[in-house]
Amino acid sequence: MGKAAFALLLLAGGCSNNDNVVYGAIGASSITPFISFENVSSVISGVTGTSEVVIFSNRPALCDRLLQNPDYFRNPHETYVALILFLPGDNRLGTFLPGRPGDEGTGSEIIGADPSLAQASMERTGKPVAPFPAENAGYIAVRDWSEAAGGESVGTFSLLYDPPPPLTSSGAFPFSGNFKSKVCTTLDGTQLP
Repeated sequence: MGKAAFALLLLAGGCSNNDNVVYGAIGASSITPFISFENVSSVISGVTGTSEVVIFSNRPALCDRLLQNPDYFRNPHETYVALILFLPGDNRLGTFLPGRPGDEGTGSEIIGADPSLAQASMERTGKPVAPFPAENAGYIAVRDWSEAAGGESVGTFSLLYDPPPPLTSSGAFPFSGNFKSKVCTTLDGTQLP
């Protein structure tokens, strides 16, 4: 009976039609909390500065939070995790490769923020939040992009992330997933890490 229930649970999970999924995790450190995206509560996209961005977070109503606190990604007001995909700001669709000529501006960072770790991070890195940067490996693919209110952006990604100095690791952290984001028209002015 236990095996049958487990098989049904796996089957149900495999049949899930979740548009916003992130696979991967990073263990806690002295300056970052455990980073996992088991609960993706917000996926937003838009333009800030010269970049188009897609932002995943475990916090709900992320667009409103960023409007109220433009320094949200630099000065943690609450514990959260976020994954930010950076794309060239020229409204293109297709597959983007970090480091490839013609795809300048493509990249990503993962943030694990915890106000209780901000002082330790400040002492070790000089800033209260220490992002994990993506390597020049992997891809971000965008099938649909909108900047209009009420619009959506759709795509997938598969990237490798390095720990922020002074943290070290025996290898990169792989993350992949897919998104169907809601446009956040008030992203401009948001201070990215």
